[in-house]
Amino acid sequence: MRIGLALALMAWPVTTMAQELPMTRAGVDSALAQYFAGADRDGNGRLDRAETAEILGYARSMLAAKRDEEPFVLEVAPDGRPRLTLNENGPLSQGGMADMLYRRTDADGDGTLSVAEVQAAGGEAFDLADRDHDGILDEAEREAAKKKIGLLSRVFG
Repeated sequence: MRIGLALALMAWPVTTMAQELPMTRAGVDSALAQYFAGADRDGNGRLDRAETAEILGYARSMLAAKRDEEPFVLEVAPDGRPRLTLNENGPLSQGGMADMLYRRTDADGDGTLSVAEVQAAGGEAFDLADRDHDGILDEAEREAAKKKIGLLSRVFG
């Protein structure tokens, strides 16, 4: 599901400009288009992994590093017993999760993000936050979305 990256994308205006979340889906589309244009450093109309990492405040390597396939590593503890630990370069690592969200947002699979793909992900996030489906985020819905964004920033921060 694209919701993780979508929430991060919706957080751009909140975290970088200290603005409130847009209250309408059109507002989300507009805000994402503005931040997309600012993130598109080479002006090619696409966000590559490095540009996306930069705008979201990740180390470039988080989205550009090659990942191991194995989520866990089997180690031998000092007492000689086997111990399973999280592979820090695997698919369940912080970078692996960011990579998975990036790939999920990249709907056409070309390795870059278009403004339409970013807006589609933002729209999905908006629709999930708009619990009464009236097209407007009321205060309670906005606060719930901000909490999700806060949780996401702790996962990827």
